[in-house]
Parts: sequence; structure tokens; C-alpha cells
Amino acid sequence: MGALPSFLDPRSVIVLAGLMGVMMALVMFFMRRSYPPSIRGLGDWALAPLVAFASTMLFAGRDYIPDFLTIVVANVVLFQGCILYYSGSQKFLLGHSDVRGWTLLNGVIGLSMFWFSSIKPDFEARLLIVTFAVSLLFFSHALLYLRHRPRVFGQRLMIGLLLAQAIVAALRFVSVVMGMAGSNLMDGNWIQSLYISMYSFSVLLLSISVILMATDRVHTEFEYMATRDSLTGALNRRALLDACRGAFASDRRHMALLMVDLDHFKAVNDRFGHQMGDKVLREAVRRMQRAVGDAGVLGRYGGEEFVVLLPGTGKVEAMAIAARLKQAIGEPFAPDSPMAEVGSIAVSIGVAASDGGRGVDEVLARADAALYKAKAMGRDQVIAAA
Repeated sequence: MGALPSFLDPRSVIVLAGLMGVMMALVMFFMRRSYPPSIRGLGDWALAPLVAFASTMLFAGRDYIPDFLTIVVANVVLFQGCILYYSGSQKFLLGHSDVRGWTLLNGVIGLSMFWFSSIKPDFEARLLIVTFAVSLLFFSHALLYLRHRPRVFGQRLMIGLLLAQAIVAALRFVSVVMGMAGSNLMDGNWIQSLYISMYSFSVLLLSISVILMATDRVHTEFEYMATRDSLTGALNRRALLDACRGAFASDRRHMALLMVDLDHFKAVNDRFGHQMGDKVLREAVRRMQRAVGDAGVLGRYGGEEFVVLLPGTGKVEAMAIAARLKQAIGEPFAPDSPMAEVGSIAVSIGVAASDGGRGVDEVLARADAALYKAKAMGRDQVIAAA
């Protein structure tokens, strides 16, 4: 296992990695401008390949420019690029990033590189420090995704790449311990070439993974926006009716619907303004979602009317859920709430069950009729369809 051919020597591979980094940085930059700001992490992900490019150009200058630049600065910049990839992933998955510990470690790496290049030159020591740090960071990066149960191909590809890079760095660490460090960075032995080549391809493939993940996230957000009411976050009417038809198609015998109307809601708008009315609607939906929990699906039917789909639920259980929902909505607003001046709100609820064969349109009509009966009887009550 000797040196690589000249066109694949470490310096050539390092330069190739830098060029790929520039190309992927440009792709990420333009992608960032066209994606919504809700897709977080793109800024760090776009910057990471550029930082990687800077480090590779410094490494490629070994023997031509001062060692301080090609050893100390190059390794610090390299590790900072890895940190930026990690920071982007934190923002993407968690909404925020905290890489202070890794940044501190990078400072230690810089000091170590200076000591083992200028004070006490030792290539093996430098390689042990860098490969250990890189392996640790990439393993931690992979664990970040594993903890979030990857469901899409882009995330699984990202995990595979991170683990592969971590393993190769760990193998390089072990090779140094076993006396196979080589003489310098440009030594073309097979393990050094594998280590450098893996990093080179990681720059390209990590960026591809990022693009796949961001694209999937945009698709998911568009799907969410297409099915949600923009004010309350509940299902919109179309998505609600689709959910009802799907549920009734699978099991008509055990299905119930609640038709919910906020009593005298127009008076809230007239007296306190539409902004206050919007706050009340959002709070009502939050309370309904808490009260219904996993037992049903909530959607906005129109205006201040909502429908709750209760799969696998009979009339008696549906009445109990409706009573719980009515009580939850009717709780007075807290004194420190921006809605405190409204006091409280009441609801009228109509309940209808499929009773072993009725279709969704018929059950919905019966729930609507029960709701209007509740309103005609004085509101603030739950009425079951006859």
C-alpha cells in the first residue's frame, strides 16, 4: 500500500476539496435566498463550505507559505468549518445553536498546533489532537440527528456521512497510536489518503444532504400551510372535511362529530375590536385542543364555528368530551391575560354520532341542527342530536 499516483496525491485531493467547497457554498447561498426564513441553519451551512475552502487552500500551501498559516491557522479554520455545519444542524433541528464548548475546544487546538509546530515540532501529536477532536465532533453531530429520529432520506444520508467521517478520523487516530502516522501531511500512504479523501467528499455530500433536508422541510411547511387555518392553527375547512371523509370511510359505525360555536362572539369584536377577537379565537382553539387531546381532530368550520372529529367514539363518550370542552373554554381569562377585560366566553355545542351507518354529511347536518337547538334554548349548553 504505497503512495498514490501524482494526480491523486494529498495536495491534489485537498485542492479538489476546496473547489467543491466553493461550488457548494454558492449553491447554498442562492438556495438560502430563495427559501423561507423559517428554514433555519442555512446561513451557517452556506458559510461552512467557504470556511472549508479557506482551510484547504492553507493546507495546500504547505511547504510554500509559513508553517504558522498551514498548520495552526489551517487546522483552526478546518475545525471551525466543522463547527459551522454542526451549528447549522442545531438551528435546523432545535431552532437555536450553542457551540461555545466546541469553539473553546478549537482555541485549545490552535494553542496545541502552535506548541507542536513552533515550540516542540511533533507531527504525530498534532495528528492525534486533530483526529480525536474531529472524530468527537462528528460523532456528536450524528447523535444530534439520531436523537430526532430521522424520517427522511436527507437526514439518514447526513447521519451516514457524519458517522463515516467520524470512523475514518478515529481510524486515523488509531493508526497514529500504532506508529503509522507518516512523516507529514503530504505523505501519500493509504491511511492518510483515505482520511483526506473522506473529508473532501464529505464537503460535497454534506451539502447535498443539507439541500435534501431543507427541501423536504419546505415541502412539509407548504403542506402544513395548505391544511391549516392561518389565524388559529386548527385544520382549515377543506382539510377538516377531508379528514372527516377519510375517517368515516374507514369506520362509519363508531364516529362522532361536535359542532362548536362561540356564543356572542360578534359582540366581542364589536366591543373590544377584531384584534382582541382574534386573540380570543386563538385562545379558544388552544383550550379546545387541550381538552380534546389525542381523542379527536379539531378544525375551523367557518367564522367562530369549529368541528371536532371523534373517531372510535360513541354518543355517550362524545357527550362527555363535549362537556369537558365546554368547561375548558368557559374558564375565565387570567387577570394578567391580555384578554382579561373580556372576562370569559361561552360555547354552544351540538353532538351527533354515526349510530352504525350514517355518512359524514348526514352526521354533520345532525350536529349542526343540534347546535342550533342549543343556541335556541339559550346557548352555553351541549345538546345531542335526536
